[in-house]
Amino acid sequence: MKKTIISLMACLLFVSFSNAADPSSDRSKVEFFEKLYKTKIVGVKLLEEYPDPDQFYSAIAKQVGIPKIALDAVDNQFGWKQDDENFLVVIVKGGGNSDDWGVMVTKFPTGLKTAKSKEEKMKLLKKMEMKMVVIGYDRKISFPEKKKRKTAPNQD
Repeated sequence: MKKTIISLMACLLFVSFSNAADPSSDRSKVEFFEKLYKTKIVGVKLLEEYPDPDQFYSAIAKQVGIPKIALDAVDNQFGWKQDDENFLVVIVKGGGNSDDWGVMVTKFPTGLKTAKSKEEKMKLLKKMEMKMVVIGYDRKISFPEKKKRKTAPNQD
């Protein structure tokens, strides 16, 4: 009976160490995303080599098409396009223990690139809009709503 228990504990210990060593189960490794998206990811350094973890996850997101998915989503949902009137900027957040990518898409008026005065730039910046797109690792898309603040009671 003791031999069986010791054997069983040794097997469990071996299995736990062998799973921990599997890079495809570690979200801080490129291999996790290669397995998840069934694609080869090239040119991405180890997480520890980036000054900010977001740079690591952003580099991966670009290679698996997350910015394109977000741009298509805001086009379908809100009619946002890169065109003569507007340009779109995409910022990807994600990684760690999260099961999704957070993508902020910002729409700017194209005139902002050529505005000469501060007043003209400020006027154009008032037309800027932002949308948050959440893209699950399963590529399911959602648009989180802003929570509406309750107004403070009158302070008479």
